[in-house]
Amino acid sequence: MTNLNQLRSLTFFVPALFGESHAHAILLLAGGGVPMWFSKLINLTIFLGILYFLLRKPARQFFAQRLAGVRESLDKAAREKSEATAKMAELDARLNRVDADLAEIKAQAQREAAAEHERVEAEAKREVERIRLSAQREIEGAKQAAMADLRDFAATKAVDLAEQMIRRELTPADDARLVARVGDELSKVK
Repeated sequence: MTNLNQLRSLTFFVPALFGESHAHAILLLAGGGVPMWFSKLINLTIFLGILYFLLRKPARQFFAQRLAGVRESLDKAAREKSEATAKMAELDARLNRVDADLAEIKAQAQREAAAEHERVEAEAKREVERIRLSAQREIEGAKQAAMADLRDFAATKAVDLAEQMIRRELTPADDARLVARVGDELSKVK
């Protein structure tokens, strides 16, 4: 009962502190006419208020630092993305240049192959001409040698035939006249 009397004495004091509307709620809480969950809710609210009051500056600093770290990470990722994009563009350009370079190398190789073909063909023509001239000289030399052999053969045969004809037609009187004539010619020469 003493608690109830104390609560009644608070009815004069509480309205002066909190105002009349809050005084009735506080008295209800103190008198036990309020459900238990409501008092727990009030305690939780007070606890959270104190936590907020105590932790708001460190929490702000933490979240500000965290936000700065996230922004820095995003900026770094953006820089890395732009660098990667630039490298990708450079690689694409190189790849395109590789195709162009490959085409140029292929064209150069075809030009060199055509030039080599022409050079080999010209060399082959020169070699054919050299062989033809050499063969022509050899043929000419062989022809002249054959002609000389043929002349020698013809001369020998002509002499042989003439000798045979002379022996057949030469009489001993003709032989004596020829020997005398050759002797006269030889004596005139001395």
